[in-house]
Amino acid sequence: MKIKLLLLAVLVSTIAVFAQKKEIVFNVFFKDKNIGTIKAVRVVSGSKVSSDLRTNTDAKVFMMSIHVESEVSAVKEKGGLIQGTAYRHANRGSDDVHAKVVKVAEKSYQTQKNGKTGKIENKLIDVCVVDLYHQEPKGLNTVFSNMYADFLSVKALGAGKYQVTTPDKKDTFYSYQNGQLILVESNTPLGKVVCKRI
Repeated sequence: MKIKLLLLAVLVSTIAVFAQKKEIVFNVFFKDKNIGTIKAVRVVSGSKVSSDLRTNTDAKVFMMSIHVESEVSAVKEKGGLIQGTAYRHANRGSDDVHAKVVKVAEKSYQTQKNGKTGKIENKLIDVCVVDLYHQEPKGLNTVFSNMYADFLSVKALGAGKYQVTTPDKKDTFYSYQNGQLILVESNTPLGKVVCKRI
């Protein structure tokens, strides 16, 4: 019995040693004012990769206080998404999102966004928007968004810069240096939001 417990303890400590955690933080700017942060965390444990992206911002526009918080998570196993969630709450407007995607079979997923369900069939989800914070999308022309529960187009602009376009035609620009994300720029109806790596 003692030998089994000892082996179990060695196995657990070995797994813990091989789990790797990487965390990066971005400051969020609106009209040159720091309004919050984005934190991107990735944990790799064997063939399982868990990614989490949290945003928390506050800004004043035309004497109105605007608060937005969001969280996106993706869990992949052996290179393919097995589950993803997205949540966004904004105190103004209709931008609240509750979305989920779950793998139900090989290259088949069930999606749900704000109560509306859908399916993705005959397509592997291997790279999500949350992954763009940890890897440059070289050679990709689409990436999956847990927030939209849909694929977004990716266009390489050269010099490590990429344009990602949502189904509702909103553009976000990701800039990389030596393979690391250093800048994210989004155009909004109120103006440009810039996220700079700390």
